[in-house]
Amino acid sequence: MVRQILLFVMTAVLLTACSSGKTALRRGNFDLAVKRASQRLNQARGLFKRGHDLAPQILKEAFVRAYDQHQTTIRRLSATPPTDPNKSPTFRWETVFREYTQLQTLTDDARKCAACAEWLAAYPASYADRQREIRELAAADRYNAAEQAFVYREENRLAAKDAYLNYRKAIDWIPDYRQARAKSEDAFPFAILRVVVEPLSPTTEISFNDNQELQGLILREIGRDTTHSTFVRLYPPDEQAGEGFPIHQAVQMQVDNYSPYSDNTSSSSTTVYSNQAYKVGEKKINDSTKVDIMEKVSGTLTTYRREIRASLDLRMRTVDTQTGKVLWEDSVWESRSWTTEWESFSGDNRALNGQSLKSASLFAPSRWQLYDSMRDELASDVARKLRTKYASD
Repeated sequence: MVRQILLFVMTAVLLTACSSGKTALRRGNFDLAVKRASQRLNQARGLFKRGHDLAPQILKEAFVRAYDQHQTTIRRLSATPPTDPNKSPTFRWETVFREYTQLQTLTDDARKCAACAEWLAAYPASYADRQREIRELAAADRYNAAEQAFVYREENRLAAKDAYLNYRKAIDWIPDYRQARAKSEDAFPFAILRVVVEPLSPTTEISFNDNQELQGLILREIGRDTTHSTFVRLYPPDEQAGEGFPIHQAVQMQVDNYSPYSDNTSSSSTTVYSNQAYKVGEKKINDSTKVDIMEKVSGTLTTYRREIRASLDLRMRTVDTQTGKVLWEDSVWESRSWTTEWESFSGDNRALNGQSLKSASLFAPSRWQLYDSMRDELASDVARKLRTKYASD
């Protein structure tokens, strides 16, 4: 079986290696056809000579069609009027740059074919100059989009975020492009979504001190979690919240259910029998002969199950601080369950077939052990929930 699989894999690799690009050409994947044909020409002729002989013809046809395809896209995008300021920018020059990158890869693949040098001389060998020009245009596109949003940075957080991201994109295209770096740093503070985590609301489910302790644990877990979005800051409820900037949202939480200690014991009984027959008596079969009575012995096996359960639920919601509108609501919860089983038996012990009876665990958790475990994990649950909620802001 292993040999068959190995043979199949080797055959597939060999066929791929020997591909002349004909299939890719037929399917309209011209760039791939050029790559495959070029690879075939740089290999030994091997067993598949026809593929090697077809490769130059396929490479030329695929190259010409791919070149025309890319150039058509470039001309169309280059002739497109600039984006209307009232509409979302299309950033067309970034697409043009990708087309030139693909053209360069196409050309590099084709020039590996030594026999193709004569007809390839009619096409550019490098697009580096055009790529440099397009980088400038792409950076300018991003910079202009950032400038339009930058005007509204102080009154519109999303505009500030848009400005920041586009300034950074401009820098990606051209390092230190105009004032992009300084302006991105100026826009960034206004792009941050500032969220205050309010104190836990009073509850009748747990004591005041337990509520305060849970609140401290939650704030500590949130403070440890540094994986929120670049544009989100979570603040504890103190006078430093917001660092001088307005708070956009407030997270409100309350313990809305606490089931401290549910202790239930149940039992079930079943009749069990020995695996073999034992003598249980005698009987006469005539006046002088007695025989043993052989039967399987039985008894009643009772299984007891004790289960202790506890649960702690916390309700969360976020409100817009300007409008008071509830933006989202959710809950986190923890539960704990501890069980033990034991058995009792009545009847003929031989029915147990040598098996021992289960014994109950003597160390049941206390109410406070269960609560402490749930409380600590609940604090981590809140931090994870907030991380998920604000992952994309």
